[in-house]
Amino acid sequence: MTILDRIKAHSRRLTEADQRLIATMLENRAEAAFLSGPQLSQRATVHEATATRLAQKLGYKGFPDLRAQLQREVLDDQDAANRMRRSVSKVEHGDYLTDLIAAEIAALETLARSVEQAEIDRAADLIFAARRVYIFGQGHAQSVAGFLQRRLDRFGMTTILLTGRGRDIAERLVGMDAGDLVVALAFRKQPQSYGPLVRHANRVSAQSILVSDLAGPLMEPAADLMLSAPRGRSGSEFQTPTIPFAIVNAIVLTIAGRHQGQVIGRLEKLSELFNDFD
Repeated sequence: MTILDRIKAHSRRLTEADQRLIATMLENRAEAAFLSGPQLSQRATVHEATATRLAQKLGYKGFPDLRAQLQREVLDDQDAANRMRRSVSKVEHGDYLTDLIAAEIAALETLARSVEQAEIDRAADLIFAARRVYIFGQGHAQSVAGFLQRRLDRFGMTTILLTGRGRDIAERLVGMDAGDLVVALAFRKQPQSYGPLVRHANRVSAQSILVSDLAGPLMEPAADLMLSAPRGRSGSEFQTPTIPFAIVNAIVLTIAGRHQGQVIGRLEKLSELFNDFD
């Protein structure tokens, strides 16, 4: 079980101080892997005992065990990065396309270790069973949200896109009820409207899915299902949109595969409608 897996599993127990420490640790894992507990706590501006308490909450005997695993994960990532660097070592300086391709491949390899097919299966089944799917995305997440909405529309599902300011979103939630589903896409930090949205979904017994990156385990309240993976080589570098698109694409393909009969029938109906409208 990776550190990120442990954070996901215990996210409901984490305090604000824990969340600040995690954010500091994940922001630069290579540096954090060689800091003591008090040093990391100081960087996060929390009490020096926070690192030990967090490690124990995550199932470690103490912070040294958490740090040892972090070191192993950093070294594993560096090994993969070194292999990639060697493969492009002959590329001339300034070949940004080649560098981007290398970064995308590395991020996709990390995605394969971060999200399991069983989690994708669950997301696909929740979406397909929902009466209505409310899709939330702000900022850069809007492009992914729009893509998901169009795919689900083609499958004959009822979708409601939640964009804009808080009041705009609130107006679209009046009819939400049990049997509905929220799919939230949020990256880097928690959007202001995320908390009220998920709390309302909980009140009306609607379920929720969060597609996110390293910030996902820190978002409150927790969604019923979270699919999160790093979007780059570190928290401070370019963060690729390929990862959330890959997660969403995997969900769409899984819906088509697990519910093939119904989906194919709806797509055939769509083709007939296209012929009528062309």
